Amino acid sequence: MYLHLGTDEGGGLRRFANVSAISGMDYPEDGRSLCLVDWDQDGDLDFWISNRTAPQLRFLRNDATRAGRFLGLRLEGRKGNRDAIGARVEVVIPGRSRAIVKTVRAGDGYLAQSSKALVFGLGECSGPVSVTVRWPGGAVQEIRDLPADAHYRLIEGERPAYYRRSNSDLVLKPGATSSGLASDVVRVPMVTLLEVPLMEYRDMKGELVRMPERGRFTLLNLWASWCAPCLSELDNFKQRFPDLQSAGVDVVALALDGVGKDTGDPSYAIKQAAKMGLPFATGLANEKILTLLERLHVRLMPMELDLVIPLSLLIDREGRLAVLYKGAPGVDRILGDLGHSSQERWARLVISAGLGGESLEKGNPTVGVAADQLEVAQRFQFAQDMWQGRWLAAAEVQYRDTLAVSPDFAEAANNLGLVRATAGDHKKAIVAYREALSARENYAAGHMNLGVSLAALGQVAEARGSYLRALELNPLLPEANDALGLLHAKIGEYSVAEGYFKKETEVNPDFAEGFNHLGLIYLSLNDPASALAPLRTAVSLDARNADAFNNLGLACKRLGLTREAGQAFQSCVKVNARYVPGLINLGAFHVDVGNLEAAEQCLLQALKVEPNSQQARRFLSRVRSMGRQR
Repeated sequence: MYLHLGTDEGGGLRRFANVSAISGMDYPEDGRSLCLVDWDQDGDLDFWISNRTAPQLRFLRNDATRAGRFLGLRLEGRKGNRDAIGARVEVVIPGRSRAIVKTVRAGDGYLAQSSKALVFGLGECSGPVSVTVRWPGGAVQEIRDLPADAHYRLIEGERPAYYRRSNSDLVLKPGATSSGLASDVVRVPMVTLLEVPLMEYRDMKGELVRMPERGRFTLLNLWASWCAPCLSELDNFKQRFPDLQSAGVDVVALALDGVGKDTGDPSYAIKQAAKMGLPFATGLANEKILTLLERLHVRLMPMELDLVIPLSLLIDREGRLAVLYKGAPGVDRILGDLGHSSQERWARLVISAGLGGESLEKGNPTVGVAADQLEVAQRFQFAQDMWQGRWLAAAEVQYRDTLAVSPDFAEAANNLGLVRATAGDHKKAIVAYREALSARENYAAGHMNLGVSLAALGQVAEARGSYLRALELNPLLPEANDALGLLHAKIGEYSVAEGYFKKETEVNPDFAEGFNHLGLIYLSLNDPASALAPLRTAVSLDARNADAFNNLGLACKRLGLTREAGQAFQSCVKVNARYVPGLINLGAFHVDVGNLEAAEQCLLQALKVEPNSQQARRFLSRVRSMGRQR
């Protein structure tokens, strides 16, 4: 907080002094927003402060003696916007040449905003004031002789009406006071309980271990050999390990040495753990565990922050994250938190907020719905993280948990189907897709994905119907015409497939796979000349499409374009060195140009990737026979 000290002796430079300490507002919390509002309607501004760390919310009522008079205005637009955002208000005080000017703003803080009501400090004012309002729609309204020391509601085009706060408005009850002392420990109790996926790590002997174990509490601790507070905390866990054991808590301490941004040596962590003689499970973290915990951290915290150590996660018996600790909270604090996840959500919310009083959610269906929406958003986003990271089992759990809170969430059901289809379980995927379509029948992506799983199970007619419905709902859906083309190509109806692929390339000229499949159809029809143009387009649109490069090579080879064919096959295996058809075709190209050694290397690489490839094995035998005949 800064106090304006006026001007210097020359009357030019304005000076300010930091008076935070003497004002009582030098709080140690990680503040995010300061919101100003005349909460008690006494003509001075009170403060609401939101913090990332506890307490997450502070209310500071301004009870200082008011030195002058005030004017409060709450504007309501009619021709522009109802909240009068952008309205410019000028207040002229008798005897003063300069007006006081303020503008109604929409918001000015992180996840918070000050009141849209305007409060003018008038100083010493002997009589009524004049007000000019320039409304967002362009209208100008002037009000003369408005008495001070009052709040008014001003509707565009109408006389202002005096108002007082209703007695039914929310009244805050004083909660427990904070000491205001800084702390090196941040404790974050969870409101939304997200299930922690099973993780694998190597213990200090190199053995693979999975955790957390269901049916017991798990205290997952992250540390490093160079971190003194970490070692102190591990020693505390060692001394209190019998207490943790008797409470049903397993301790797993994973060293971050050499993981992520850490440049340490894991061998030091192994030596340190042995030196300390830790009686609980220890091991080395890995990139996958770190990434997973970072995503979990992001979804449960208000902003993307790096993980810091020492860091501990209390995981309950159901495998859900209950409390997160940054710093060393002490064993007694951890033991006291074992029952946190068993409480109702409204109770967890009160604990998490760090405020006195009761949660408005308790017994309030309206507030409960809002809380449900927040929980759904957190669960769905974490499910997306697990899906994108290809933690399929974890993603399925998170999507199912999301649907348990919000059964009509079509996107969650659709994505659950994608997870199951990726895992190869198309029958269960179909169940999820039908749930998505039950919630939203006109969901084009849902119909499209349902068709893919139906086709995978050989239900061609049903799949075709789903694809056509997807196209009906979204004619620009990139995959729909392509899927229909593949469906007909699979049953040998190449001419019908050609029509769908042509339509796909016309509707979506940037969809490389559509051009690739059109070219492949022409190759199937023994028309390499027609295949050439779409395949060239496919590789120009997607330089990472190994299949398209391979097909282009085949078309060029049939047309006698030897040099271009070789370049295409070489590009194919450069993009994907494990693409067996490309390796075999590049080997054949080398044979054609008389380079048997290069051909042999290609075929050996193909067999390394796919040892049971009879085509590669027979071709390799032929190449070696040709070499012996030289």
